[in-house]
Amino acid sequence: MKSRRIFIIVFLFIISVAPAKAQIFKGMAIFGGNFSQIDGDQVVGYYKFGLNTGVGVMAPLNAKRNWLASMEILYNRIGSKESRDPFQYIANLHYASIPLLIHYEDKKGGWTFGAGLQYSRLFKVSEDWGLPSDTIKYMDRPVLETVKDFNRNDISAILDLRFKIVDKLKFNFRYQYSLIPIRQGVTYFNGFRSGDYEYSSWKRNFYNNVLTFRLIYMINERSSSELDKNIRRNEY
Repeated sequence: MKSRRIFIIVFLFIISVAPAKAQIFKGMAIFGGNFSQIDGDQVVGYYKFGLNTGVGVMAPLNAKRNWLASMEILYNRIGSKESRDPFQYIANLHYASIPLLIHYEDKKGGWTFGAGLQYSRLFKVSEDWGLPSDTIKYMDRPVLETVKDFNRNDISAILDLRFKIVDKLKFNFRYQYSLIPIRQGVTYFNGFRSGDYEYSSWKRNFYNNVLTFRLIYMINERSSSELDKNIRRNEY
């Protein structure tokens, strides 16, 4: 809760220091999907699909309106999935996320580049390790007694790229990676008994690793036809 308040305060501060004549807010209706994995769970591949949907607001930071700030409120489902025998791990993590980004908009090319941070609060979890009943030698296996609950809070770094498809509709690609572990200190071993000369073990922390593809419909943004009519290309 404290981290979320800090994000909101920072966003409001950015908007308040922007030039007064640039105080034009644009709304965003967002719908898309995540392809995710959890680094540290011994599963490789962006095989877990989940929704990324919500609303947002964007405002310019300078008079030319090529620098902008945005904040979103999202439902964000991510996790990990492995279906190959004999290991069938699956994790579903349901987050309420608040990204805060700074963007640069290339008005000639129609591309927008952004970066920032995202606070996420985990509100629902389902997890199944799918381990075979028998320990298999040379197969990495967690010591389930060391598996703790997922952390409720996640802070992630975000890189963001978007471009216009048609007036007011944009395609968005986003990359997200956790800056702090979402789970800590899970012990793995290689299937041999402790004391065996071939036995080895190690500890891993878990991190969200997410590719996101979205459509964004802009609200209160001037269309190309409106701008052509008024010949005022720097306005929304």
